[in-house]
Amino acid sequence: MTVFQSSLGRKIGAAILGTTIFAIILSMALTIASFVHSYRMNTIQKANGLAQIMATSTISALDFNDKESALEVLNSLSLIPNVAGATIFTTTGEVFVSCGSKASVFSKFKREPYVNLNSFSVIQPIQSGDELLGYLTLEGTFSDQGDLLYHVAATSALILIIVLGIGIIAANYFRKKITHPIWQLTDTVRDISTRKDYSKRVAYKSQDEIGYLVSEFNSMLGKIELRDSWLNSHREMLETIVSQRTKELRAKQKQLSEKNSQLVKQIHERRTAEMIREEVERINRHDLKSSLNLVIGYPELLLNKGNLTPEQSKYIKRIAAAGYRMLDMIQFHLDIFKMEQGIYSLRTMSVDIVELLCSLEEEMSLLLTQEEVSLSIILNGNEINGTEEITIKGEMVLLRTMFRNLIKNSIEGSVKGDVVSIIIEKGTYTVVSIKNSLPVPEEIRNRFFNKYVSVGKEDGTGLGTYSAQLIAKTHNAEITMETSNETGTVVSAKFEADIS
Repeated sequence: MTVFQSSLGRKIGAAILGTTIFAIILSMALTIASFVHSYRMNTIQKANGLAQIMATSTISALDFNDKESALEVLNSLSLIPNVAGATIFTTTGEVFVSCGSKASVFSKFKREPYVNLNSFSVIQPIQSGDELLGYLTLEGTFSDQGDLLYHVAATSALILIIVLGIGIIAANYFRKKITHPIWQLTDTVRDISTRKDYSKRVAYKSQDEIGYLVSEFNSMLGKIELRDSWLNSHREMLETIVSQRTKELRAKQKQLSEKNSQLVKQIHERRTAEMIREEVERINRHDLKSSLNLVIGYPELLLNKGNLTPEQSKYIKRIAAAGYRMLDMIQFHLDIFKMEQGIYSLRTMSVDIVELLCSLEEEMSLLLTQEEVSLSIILNGNEINGTEEITIKGEMVLLRTMFRNLIKNSIEGSVKGDVVSIIIEKGTYTVVSIKNSLPVPEEIRNRFFNKYVSVGKEDGTGLGTYSAQLIAKTHNAEITMETSNETGTVVSAKFEADIS
């Protein structure tokens, strides 16, 4: 409390005393300045009057060129304080007679007194009727100016000391009057902050701003006390509810824990079964690939030995071709498995995408004829003629498989008489878009690139778009699908441009 009282009291006392002292000093300074100015003006006025009298007294002396008479008149000035000397000039500016301090400068055109810090001079013309006989210059000093200033300053200092004492007493009185309610308020706030007892009140009543502040503070304490009472009762009620809910939650938690244990066990069993299935498939593919070596090798041996009829040779060649196709399928599935695991090593080369798509168009000719659909390949807005060359970095076999699956899906997703458009755009990226007229069924739009997703195809496996996505991802390419009932379906693959 002492810290707050001392700080606030000093500020209020300093403000009152500072304002009072500043006002007194300013008033004293103005008074002294006014006094000094009045004294100097009065002295100069007296000097002007004396100069007029002396000028009148020396008219006859100048008229008769009587220097001794003029000097006698000037010597009488020694009896007058503040007069240092006098000089009489003729109309031509020559010194007629002088006593005491002689004028150093004379100007017959100057009529105003010359005043500096400690001395002054006045010029008075000497006239006889309308005739100008000469000029009288009176030199004077402000000799008693310092004594008067000292007395005034001493008196002012005494007044300042007296007023300062009265001001200190008044400031101390008003400081206590103003800060007493604030001290009470500070003590109450500190007590409430320490003890958390909101029943305390500040005992101060007044109609001024501090009284209003204290009244509102007491009102606020009353509201806080009422709120705390309500919160305490509400907290007790909540504790009872929480206790009941805790018992219920513990019972439910026990049930959920049992269900979670069963669910974790089921997930573990399902993951284990999936891993076993994938491993079995991988082993079966590897074993099938090994067994196919016999299916492919024996027809080659029979063909090399000869002694076969043309019909036998044709059948054996078909067996060998079927074996190679099955070998390619098994190899592709093994590659898909590696791509799924992220361990496939891409064998990149520059692939001419135009040549690749043209060869696929020839390969799809039978399917295009059966579906009565035509294929259009467009490069940067123009139909290609087959001589263009657009290269991308990738693996020829995988890219061929990806685009074969996408083109086949687009042909099968068209109606008779439609045109499947393959649009190639060359820029910062190479984008290949395949467009057909029918939309993707709504039930699989969100799962278009998922594994084993197929609708409306008797022999569909649901691996075409899935493998296309894997191949694109392996090539660091972006593959997207857009479909609607109005515009049909567009599948786009965006590849980085080949800058080699």
